[in-house]
Amino acid sequence: MHSRSLCRTQMSAVPDHLMEVVFGQLRVSDCAACCCVSLELKALAQGTLSRRAAVCQDDLPLLASLQGPQLQANTDTVPLPDADTMAGIIRTIQYLPQGLQYVAHHCKHLEELSLRLSQVASSKRGGAWDHPSLHKRPHFKLSQFWSHCTSLQSLTLVNVPSRLLGMDDSSFQALAAQCPRLQHLCIGFEGSDESIYQADDYYCSVISDAALIEIAHNCHQLRSVELLRCNQITGQAIGQIARMCPGLVNFKLHNCPKVSERAIVQVFERCHELEVIDIVPARWHAAQDLLLWQTDGWGRWQLGFHALFTMAANCPNLRELTISEEHLEEAVVDSLGISTVLEGCRQLTKVAFTQLDIAENVFERMARKTTQLQVLQMQDSGLTDLALAAVVKGCQQLAYLSMQGPPLRPARPGSDPHPPLSAAGTVTDAGLKAVAAHCSMLKGLSITRNACITDKGVASLAAAPAVVLQQLQEFALDAVQCTWEGVQLLLKRCPGLQKLNLYGLHPCL
Repeated sequence: MHSRSLCRTQMSAVPDHLMEVVFGQLRVSDCAACCCVSLELKALAQGTLSRRAAVCQDDLPLLASLQGPQLQANTDTVPLPDADTMAGIIRTIQYLPQGLQYVAHHCKHLEELSLRLSQVASSKRGGAWDHPSLHKRPHFKLSQFWSHCTSLQSLTLVNVPSRLLGMDDSSFQALAAQCPRLQHLCIGFEGSDESIYQADDYYCSVISDAALIEIAHNCHQLRSVELLRCNQITGQAIGQIARMCPGLVNFKLHNCPKVSERAIVQVFERCHELEVIDIVPARWHAAQDLLLWQTDGWGRWQLGFHALFTMAANCPNLRELTISEEHLEEAVVDSLGISTVLEGCRQLTKVAFTQLDIAENVFERMARKTTQLQVLQMQDSGLTDLALAAVVKGCQQLAYLSMQGPPLRPARPGSDPHPPLSAAGTVTDAGLKAVAAHCSMLKGLSITRNACITDKGVASLAAAPAVVLQQLQEFALDAVQCTWEGVQLLLKRCPGLQKLNLYGLHPCL
């Protein structure tokens, strides 16, 4: 007993960052064994597993012993463009076909497959995808995978190139036939804003109406659909999803240019159990897209007043609403439409708007109608001091508040560079004073790209009651007119702070 306690004491003397380095050299099977020793080692081992970009080949047999495993590959946490990092990403991509083939033959009870190669998407040309070794590897057909893992319930394929796993319509039609218990489907591209003016890099073309209609007809338990920049999906497939899967709870549609407003209205009309709606209206690149929408008998915009009115009338259980008009040529969503949604969807706990043109009276309505609001994220959407004061007074359960100024958009080829971000933001120190006075349950606060926030506003936060500051867990300042000395006053009164991000602070007054 004495030697065991001595060993535990010696391990606790090793700094955490060194322990992370040691555990980073272990295989998955070794980390699993460490989890059985003590709670302290279990926490270290689980943290190591969550940070690993890929599983080594020796760990493949470990997957076969799991009853309901989740296979995930995520390169989102690795910074670019370090050479060693790029090599690690390439190894991860090379590993995927082999890993999927092994899992298909040994993990009969697989329930979740998640491949999210987010960081790789920013370097398709001249980066990881152009590595010669990837072109030499044989294609692995996902249709072979579905025939073995028929218990699959959740599928996420984000930024996965079709040539890597042989993805096409036939693969997803096989998915519909072999996996009728599918409940969550997420397919497409995200990130990589520098390719916004290059349609071939920006859109995902691996799935079309034929495959999505097959999924709608065979997977009646489908509860979540997320389509990210799928330019081969039209309103016909979305309409079939609405008709065949009325139990839909999560609907996410990002930049799908061939989906009309009529199709989105059908989703809101038939899926009365919707709790999460996340829509980024598409920007159209060519005249045929505009012609397609006009011949459908509707306007060219996907989220006009008709769609918002239908949402308000048929989605009373809506909990989370996210709308972004980023990269659109002109504003689509107006204050009247948002007011209608707030009137009909009074169970909202999260609202996130990006680049919407919203009047102050809409925020006043938000304060009166959505009293259960817990998360508010506003990016360049008309939030002012008066609007913020109204929201924090009416929404007493507000726990997370994020305010961002206009983003730095990617420039068109040959265009002038963007002007400096000097006057971004309409919330001033007076708005922070209202937050300090009324947000008694605040746990997270983020202020980004706002030149009107100074040390005076931070001092107002620091003067809030101690019971309020003690529960603050997350705090972020980026591109504001604050100094480190001013921020220190606040940090001294926040003992429970767990996450701190500070960028662009002035070194002195």
